[in-house]
Amino acid sequence: MDDCVFCRIVEGVEPARIVHSDQETVAFLPLTPAVAGHVLVIPRQHVRDAWELDEPTSFALTRAVRQVMHAVRTAFEPEGMNIITSVGSVATQSVMHVHVHVVPRNENDRMGRIWPPPRSSAPEHLDQLAERLRVALRSSAENDGEQHGEVRDPDPAVEERESD
Repeated sequence: MDDCVFCRIVEGVEPARIVHSDQETVAFLPLTPAVAGHVLVIPRQHVRDAWELDEPTSFALTRAVRQVMHAVRTAFEPEGMNIITSVGSVATQSVMHVHVHVVPRNENDRMGRIWPPPRSSAPEHLDQLAERLRVALRSSAENDGEQHGEVRDPDPAVEERESD
């Protein structure tokens, strides 16, 4: 795909600091790493985001992430690590080619917290959320994983509570 910078990296047209390459995946340093050792792992095949991943590509990507994650641990000896993928611009996906960030973490690094401070939820609300997910998972299994629609709660009050 000509307009995809990651596809151009895969094709060898765009320069990149490649650290891993196999038949199905490529891993390279981002141009502006969050911290030393930050690596992006992508499938060679253009896939817009994680929702569009097929099972074989997902397995190959996961295998490569695991290899890179262990190499980053060996090379940089971080105290922890984030494995991050974003789906869609609202979730901060800036390149529309699925990619996984492998980010070594240390106390007081420049990444900071990636989650908001915790807040409590009513047990009933958590029960409703869990049931929504169980329904979606059953439906997905029944449709052989081909369902991509949203499961919406008929109770608008649930959405109001979610946005609090």
